[in-house]
Amino acid sequence: MNLKKIFAGMFGSNDPKYRTAKPWEMIFAGGTSAAKMAFYVLMMYASYAMNAGFGIAVTVTGIIIQAKTIFDGVTDPVVAIIYDRLPVFKHIGKIRLFLLIGWGTCSIAALLMFRILAGKFSGVAGIVVFCLVYALFVIGYTIMSIGGASTISSALTNDPKQRPFVTFVTTVYQYIGPILVNTILAFAVLPKYDNQYNVESLSEACVIFIITAFIFVMFSFIGLHRIDTPEILGEMVAMGGKQTKVGIKEIVNIFKENVPMRCYLVTGITDKIASNSATQTIVLTMLNGILIANYKAATMITNAGTIISFVFVFLGGVYIAKKGVKVATKVWSAVNIFINIAIFAFLLYLGPTGMAQIGKGGVVMMVYVVFTMGVNASKMILNVAEGMMRADVIDYELERSGNYMPGTVGAVYSLTEKIIASFGSTIAAVAVAAIGYKTVMPQMGDAATWPIFWVTVILTYGFPILGWLCNIIAMKFYELDYDRMAEIQENIAEMKKQKRK
Repeated sequence: MNLKKIFAGMFGSNDPKYRTAKPWEMIFAGGTSAAKMAFYVLMMYASYAMNAGFGIAVTVTGIIIQAKTIFDGVTDPVVAIIYDRLPVFKHIGKIRLFLLIGWGTCSIAALLMFRILAGKFSGVAGIVVFCLVYALFVIGYTIMSIGGASTISSALTNDPKQRPFVTFVTTVYQYIGPILVNTILAFAVLPKYDNQYNVESLSEACVIFIITAFIFVMFSFIGLHRIDTPEILGEMVAMGGKQTKVGIKEIVNIFKENVPMRCYLVTGITDKIASNSATQTIVLTMLNGILIANYKAATMITNAGTIISFVFVFLGGVYIAKKGVKVATKVWSAVNIFINIAIFAFLLYLGPTGMAQIGKGGVVMMVYVVFTMGVNASKMILNVAEGMMRADVIDYELERSGNYMPGTVGAVYSLTEKIIASFGSTIAAVAVAAIGYKTVMPQMGDAATWPIFWVTVILTYGFPILGWLCNIIAMKFYELDYDRMAEIQENIAEMKKQKRK
């Protein structure tokens, strides 16, 4: 194994046509992804907060979550237009400003939802108050997302050797965030409250998640200090000339004229609607707390499999750097399909009561760990490819229209993805209600039955296969292979030279 070649992505191509980042900048800048995921995990318990803290029925929670996700998508273009129109400020930049505002808004909303207002309202008043607080959180999360995920990877570097490394680090943060907060929740918080999701346990967890998110936002502040300035980011925004003007017309134009953008939408949306169903807290509770019947052991297995898989993801990033996003997405979508079929068959062999063996150690646990490692690694590699795809689409739009609009590109994606993927939470809520959970949520210790088995396993391992099949089809129309991206960077460099004259 040539370690020098693997780590070459940290240092770039040494080609003057590319904008390169320092290794420590790439390592720290992606911290906001962990911060976002800490808030994302916290909001996975929103259904429990609705039910226990605001007296809202289980069947209504699914409707509220779907409405929230649609509202989330609608706010994206509004925030993106504001973001792309703003100049880069001297002392706080633009990316860092949005990250700080987003974190603060999310924190206030989370404290209101889980700690300050929980238990004080019920009935119609409970629904109204909860929806208002939820809307506040959505606005904060959108501000944080537009300033973070939509911008950082494309702003740091356009070097094809560095981008896989940047996206790899970002992907690692996306998993570190949930691993950290879920481990604290499972081992430090829930045992105090008889392993129940109630107002008291979620109130304590809320503070921990907010502090964790702040620490990771500060990581991004360190990594972005040099580039989030008028001298560097400001030049990209203005392309050496005037500030890019962004409005509804530009958003519609991207969707209409940018074919790679539409392929990116198909790839991301189909994956998200499946993963959104599989990662709902009620589904995870049924998998880890009811079928495996050992939430702590299941959490540790997931964490171990995820951490070990980071090594394979790094190697996958090297593969993406060599072959490009298009080839990597097709190959690893096929790998994901194969692994999920295998684990589906393994769990079917164990059955609903047999899955408890996973939490007891031995050969069954080891097999499950191997499968978990494979599932996580292959999904992470696709996440790396998707992150690169977004950055490539942003650069393609810059070449096509002359506009650098990372916020707008991210908003078009988020608007479409969130509206469609919102059905993931509804699918999970309806499926759980269909097997008897109409007024209460599934809790650890409930009896393992075949209906619970089928709902859990199909949503977790069967449904995502449809998304990966769509990935393979979409890549047949995606033109931004390795050679095309090199051509795009040359054209952008020439455009900058012309505008400076």
